[in-house]
Amino acid sequence: MLNRERTELPLLAAQLRTWMAQSEDFGNPVYCICDYVDIRGPVDPETMRAAHEQVEREAEALRLVIVSDEDADGGHRQFVKDDPAPLPYVDLSTGPAPEAAARAWMEKDAEGPVDPQALCRAALLKIADDHFVLYRRVHHAVVDGYSLALVFNRTAAVYSALARQLPAEGGAFPAFAHLVETETAYRDSRSFPRDRAHWLDTLAGHPEPVGLSGRRGGLAIGRRRTVELAPDRVGHLERAAADLGVTWSDLAVSTIAAYVGKHTGADELLLGLPTGGRLSPQVRNVPGMTMNILPLRLTVDTGLPLGAFTRRVSRTIRNVLLHSRYPTAEISREVLGEGGGRLWGPMVNVMKFDYKLDFGGSAATMRTLSIPLTVDMTVYFFQTSADGTTDVILDAHPELFTAQETDAHLEGILGLLDALGTARPETAVRDLFPRPAPVAAD
Repeated sequence: MLNRERTELPLLAAQLRTWMAQSEDFGNPVYCICDYVDIRGPVDPETMRAAHEQVEREAEALRLVIVSDEDADGGHRQFVKDDPAPLPYVDLSTGPAPEAAARAWMEKDAEGPVDPQALCRAALLKIADDHFVLYRRVHHAVVDGYSLALVFNRTAAVYSALARQLPAEGGAFPAFAHLVETETAYRDSRSFPRDRAHWLDTLAGHPEPVGLSGRRGGLAIGRRRTVELAPDRVGHLERAAADLGVTWSDLAVSTIAAYVGKHTGADELLLGLPTGGRLSPQVRNVPGMTMNILPLRLTVDTGLPLGAFTRRVSRTIRNVLLHSRYPTAEISREVLGEGGGRLWGPMVNVMKFDYKLDFGGSAATMRTLSIPLTVDMTVYFFQTSADGTTDVILDAHPELFTAQETDAHLEGILGLLDALGTARPETAVRDLFPRPAPVAAD
């Protein structure tokens, strides 16, 4: 029932989808995001604690509590609790292996159960006098990856201002209620039925999703592999994308589309594409959970010239983004029916952020410890610092891919990415794959 002593809000569609999955087992932390910033330089714990408290008060999503309410849509509502989460300070610098101890501390926390009354928490870990880690665990039902990057950026800005004894109020986050109001207005607008019509038309007669294993599995914790792309390599790929008339994100998605299309032989693909669902400038800087994974339906013709291929992928992505507020759950219900099923096979997520991770002159790098949840294969292009450094992360379903196959697929994806980054626009995509070695004559 509604508590009259506090302001309660409905859950956003993206929140409800995640929370319903979580509520089946609060001992399972797979719906949490666990990221940290690796700070190279001195940090004052008291100044960081003050910055943390200010950001916790500004970013209301960090203080959300979700409660059952049989009268609410979806059976749940939420409210913002008054007190911010504390920032424990853990000094590991005197131990024999402080970096390993810090990672073990975070991994243990990341694997812990979900506390419905404290969905977000943080800690500051000291590794050395000039090396600290600021860790955050947030629940995906209240904060998405984009929002967590906003929170880390804001914490760095507030810390830097406080360290210099400057005002830190400018740039504060808008209230979380703006997200609820915007979604309510969208559902009452003409855009909502237009988006519904778009998705029903786009997915009419859709093919079955295909993957590189040729088999299907349920939701599982993936086998993770990570390779770092240095800033000069990323810069080269960005320039190559611009020469093709697309963005770096388009080039990354094109790489996965070409790779899956080539190795499955499919001429039509359904890839999962996470989107921010934030088309309004008024909500772009409001922390919360709006992420919406949508099906990217692509015709794959590797005989096309690279320029034409990447521009086709780019146009299709733009079309998805224009209609990205329509909830995935409703698409699934209408397209797949009560029997359920799947709207995509492999998923690709390009996470490019405008980082400003400077803590009073101490530079920092973003890292992730999140549990790798996947239904097939997921490829992340995860920017980790302001200089463009990007991790390519491959999460492969352990029942569908062996460790050797996972390694081989990551190597193949990186090889194709580099080939796309050096090829001329008129080169056929199929010619960018390495040719089989000739068989020796008897």
